[in-house]
Amino acid sequence: MSESQTPEEEIRQLRERVEECEKLIDELSTPIIPSIIPETMLVPLTGSLNEKRLDNIQKKVLFSIQKQKADTVLIDFTGISHLEVEELGLQNLIYRISELQAGLNLMGVETIFVGFKPNFAHEMVISGVDTTKFITHATFRDGLKYLMSKKGLEFIETEPAK
Repeated sequence: MSESQTPEEEIRQLRERVEECEKLIDELSTPIIPSIIPETMLVPLTGSLNEKRLDNIQKKVLFSIQKQKADTVLIDFTGISHLEVEELGLQNLIYRISELQAGLNLMGVETIFVGFKPNFAHEMVISGVDTTKFITHATFRDGLKYLMSKKGLEFIETEPAK
């Protein structure tokens, strides 16, 4: 604290700094990655999932669709375990995933989910969620292969540049 600064001014500055840091954390906690596959966004999820974070993810994904002109979103749950959804609860997460997919469907965007853990998949099935509405793949790689095939793309190996 400087000599001329009152405790109230210092507290105000610290609060502003905390708000800036929270915004940065929100931004970094949900990376939206443009894919090399045309019109495709990748959303890798890691860390704890709670209501606030899911709200942020949903808003960020929905608003990024227009900016990136995406027609497909691949959401990767590989980095999410049962522990990361304990606070939120699997039932609530399943509901929120369905809600996100419905919003994306209204925008004409296909949603592909990858990387569900066995307990999460089991919980979805016993919860009565109509899983036939979900496009899912076991791994991120499988999801990308599906997308490439659907969009008529293929990897071609070439000789490395010398």
